[in-house]
Amino acid sequence: MSLLQFVVIVAAVVFVLFGLDLYKRKRMNVLHFFVFFAGGGILIVFALNQNLLNQFGSFFGIARGADLLVYIWLIFLAYIYINLFNNHTKDKFQLTRLVSQMAINAWYIENKQQMHARENIHKKDDFVFNIRMYNEGNVVGSVIDEIIAAGFRKLVLVNDGSSDTTLEILEEKKKQYPNILIIILSHTINRWGGAANQTWYNFIKKYGDELKIKRFVGFDADGQMDVKDMEIFIKHIDADQKLWLDLENKKPDLYLGSRFIVGGKVENMPKMRWIIQIFAKLITRILYWTNVSDPHCWYRVISLSALRKIVLTADGMHYANEVNEQIKRYHMKYTEIPVHIRYTDYSMNSSAKWHRNKNSDSIKLAAEMLYKKLFFK
Repeated sequence: MSLLQFVVIVAAVVFVLFGLDLYKRKRMNVLHFFVFFAGGGILIVFALNQNLLNQFGSFFGIARGADLLVYIWLIFLAYIYINLFNNHTKDKFQLTRLVSQMAINAWYIENKQQMHARENIHKKDDFVFNIRMYNEGNVVGSVIDEIIAAGFRKLVLVNDGSSDTTLEILEEKKKQYPNILIIILSHTINRWGGAANQTWYNFIKKYGDELKIKRFVGFDADGQMDVKDMEIFIKHIDADQKLWLDLENKKPDLYLGSRFIVGGKVENMPKMRWIIQIFAKLITRILYWTNVSDPHCWYRVISLSALRKIVLTADGMHYANEVNEQIKRYHMKYTEIPVHIRYTDYSMNSSAKWHRNKNSDSIKLAAEMLYKKLFFK
């Protein structure tokens, strides 16, 4: 027996014993145990009889049986990696769910009377603005000022574990505007943009009726969006209300902001971003069967009934794809609204933000799209 054969046999025995231990501790199911046990047994047989290994390889058109073992183990390692990654992703889901629920419960227990004491005065009170942020202390104050100056009086602000002055500024704005309902939900740790969206959604789903709102507005804290575009959203919503009267099943569920339809405008958007957006639209159409001209624009107005159907699980920027997928799954009706997006030096280059707008981030997003669509379970 050669030294290589001895090493292979010892490795196979360890492999089998490892599988047996995991099975006893109920860390794997019967199928996993069979793979470990059968794989280790076959490896021992082939190590003792190399001719048998070569014959087995020739059945698959491979001259050397050892090459077949390499291919099999590469496939097996890929399976193990995907399985471990799935478990890691599920653990992240659970952590985000816990952080999100803690933020919601902490606010509601201490401040629920704020919602109950508010009465709607005009139709803009039917909307709640939802702003997520991470280290946006330099700009978020002015963004809040613009929204309130435009006549909107209900805001849900999700502070995703910021380490700068963001939380202090939010508290100052709450004192500055005592007649405005400003709800501050703070994550104890940073969980990224998609996780902040989950906290938005979960809060509005649960307490939307108490807020006395009909529609949810997705808005960014970095100054890229223009609150004046809400007049266009409201104009389309009012027109649809008059057109369809009481036929709820005919009214759009979502009004999706788009930079790329007639009337839409983008300032200072890098050329590479244009190219990336073209591919994003194509991939969204192929993977999710949703024909949206601007799939990753988060300036959206969503009815409360539609929002309660949508489930978000992504911590990162994959959340937009999740929404696009569920638009198709639940046959939601939508209208695209032209919006004005402003790319600034701050929004493109700030190192404090979750998403630094690097082109490499778009590649990571594409990889996450494929993983979630093809492998995640």
